Amino acid sequence: MTREEIREKTMQLIFQMDVAEEFDYEKLTPIEEDVKAVGKKQALATLEIIRDHIADIDEIIKANLDNWSLDRVAKTDLAILRNAIAEMKYNETIPNGVAINEAVNLAKKYGDDKSFAFVNSVLSKIEKSL
Repeated sequence: MTREEIREKTMQLIFQMDVAEEFDYEKLTPIEEDVKAVGKKQALATLEIIRDHIADIDEIIKANLDNWSLDRVAKTDLAILRNAIAEMKYNETIPNGVAINEAVNLAKKYGDDKSFAFVNSVLSKIEKSL
């Protein structure tokens, strides 16, 4: 798998964790099987960051939403944001610009017509504060 495919699969797993309301990927059998299928350090590192820092990541998102609450953010956009912030804040091997660019590309693929601009805006604000 390419890095982009791994990132996309990771975002899908984060989405599934949100729907299941369980951010410890090891506790969810279908997700655990998907992680094994991906089998890449990049995916596992990001999922472990999400598991260990979900509250902090969500606070970062909340602090950078203009006149929005976390509940109003589409679950797909939220999964994309969480994935990118995990990479930006907690993974020093991925440059912020790469994380943002990949998040925007995922938003273009999975979000609505305005998702990519929303994701780009929020992540650009977050990058300035890191």
